Amino acid sequence: MKWSTLILLLLVASQWQAWGQTAPDTWWVQFTDKANTPYTIDQPSAYLSARSIERRQTQGILVDDLDLPVDPAYIATVLGIGDIQLMNRSRWFNAITIRTTDPGLLDAIEALPFVQNVRSVRRLVGDRPHSDKFGEQFTGVPRGGGDEDYGASFLQISMMNGHLLHELQAKGEGMLIGVLDSGFEGTDSLLAFSELRDRGGIVLTADMVSHDGDVYQDHWHGRSVLSCMAARLPGQLVGTAPNADYALVRTEDVGSEYIVEEDNWISGAELLDSLGCDILNTSLGYTVFDDSLQNHTYADLDGETTRISIAGGIASRKGMIPVTSAGNSGENDWYYISAPADAIDILAVGAVGEDAQPAPFSSHGPSADGRVKPDVSAMGWGTIGLGVDGVEVVPINGTSFASPLVAGLVACLWQLHPERTAQDIMSAVRSSASHFDDPTPQLGHGIPNFMLAHDILSLTSGITERTDTDMHLFPMPFTDRLTLMLPASFGDPVDITIFDPLGRSTLSLPGSLVPAEGVVIEGAQLAGLNSGIHVVHVRLHDRVLVRTVVKVP
Repeated sequence: MKWSTLILLLLVASQWQAWGQTAPDTWWVQFTDKANTPYTIDQPSAYLSARSIERRQTQGILVDDLDLPVDPAYIATVLGIGDIQLMNRSRWFNAITIRTTDPGLLDAIEALPFVQNVRSVRRLVGDRPHSDKFGEQFTGVPRGGGDEDYGASFLQISMMNGHLLHELQAKGEGMLIGVLDSGFEGTDSLLAFSELRDRGGIVLTADMVSHDGDVYQDHWHGRSVLSCMAARLPGQLVGTAPNADYALVRTEDVGSEYIVEEDNWISGAELLDSLGCDILNTSLGYTVFDDSLQNHTYADLDGETTRISIAGGIASRKGMIPVTSAGNSGENDWYYISAPADAIDILAVGAVGEDAQPAPFSSHGPSADGRVKPDVSAMGWGTIGLGVDGVEVVPINGTSFASPLVAGLVACLWQLHPERTAQDIMSAVRSSASHFDDPTPQLGHGIPNFMLAHDILSLTSGITERTDTDMHLFPMPFTDRLTLMLPASFGDPVDITIFDPLGRSTLSLPGSLVPAEGVVIEGAQLAGLNSGIHVVHVRLHDRVLVRTVVKVP
């Protein structure tokens, strides 16, 4: 061995020892199995709430091995090895997060026959300072105008026709939204949340970072995010789901950036799943870290690589609707969306301004595997919400604030269609969006129209399957000619029916479409269709495809 190599190894060992002496390191310990767990799939009430079980049953989702808690005997064995603190646990990944000041214990943990791997997720080096990662996002004086109740916040909700859902008395009643963020400073006392508190609308709080049980002293960001959904200050600010219930979970440590925060999020999402949440809002995103060895690359953003994005997909499969910010990297070197915005079957939200044009900072899609991202966009450039002090209502910049606008309206929409699945709701939201047939890397499918999404769900009751990519219609909008194409794999001629927004059949063309050849609907066939929104149904046996179209004069 060269002396230079030996000296380097000694320096590394010395530094390792210094790390252990100055501060605890944090590790992810993943187990091999749940073979001896005392929990069973046929008794889910031992680890899932009645609400969580009902959510699964309503959507035909079976309890499976992912739902089973980590074997408590495995956890006890690891903790019994030495000075080790249990931080969090993950059912979905069969893992725990631990903290210890003695890295020498890791060899003993790795030697356990039921331990699959041990990975560093946070290594503290001295007292290295880290600036607030959220930065300054408040932009000045609120614009005027708008409905007398909503005040300046009217534009951001009316842009998506969310106020029309409110007029249908759908303001989130009966829905439970989980918010995973940096902290909710002042939410227990601020006037904007007094109605929420008075009716007992905060059903749970949890701190997955410090576990001190208090999320109300930690940071402003989660509170400002919450204000976009839950605040009520008549004449100034009304959130998109002011009557929903909320569970507030701190997963983000604003003083540093390590991958352990993704694992905090996973444990928080699992907690919210077991509580029975319908919707998760995540105004967080991860790309690079203080420890560069933990950094993601754009290639990782395929929905199946980062743990947090995999967990986002699992949350969706468990019947929840995860809504997440796309990221604010549109003007920097990263440029693209962040994890977990790349997760499969969720709603990632980009930002637009009051002119409905993309915000320059809003991160771009697609995902690394080519899926449309963001899924939709909402106002995140000048969004009206609570400022740093929690008292002033000010414009805020960031996809962080576009996401909760959508999450709240998703709750209102689902309230109107409780029999529908999470996938049905997300599909309707995407289908209603302004650029659904022509998505862009910055807007995704565009700005959703929640009243149109409501119409789509009302008109498509009983549909067995819906696929956004199989059916191609053009031009969009159309005037006196509409062409419809399907792939040859559909085989037989299929039926076409067009409905107006009230659900009335305005055109029926049985057996008129031959896949691969297409069909042109024109002239007298379109004479009975008024200008405006229509819904096209294409039926083959028990399969139905749905697409919204717009006829112009």
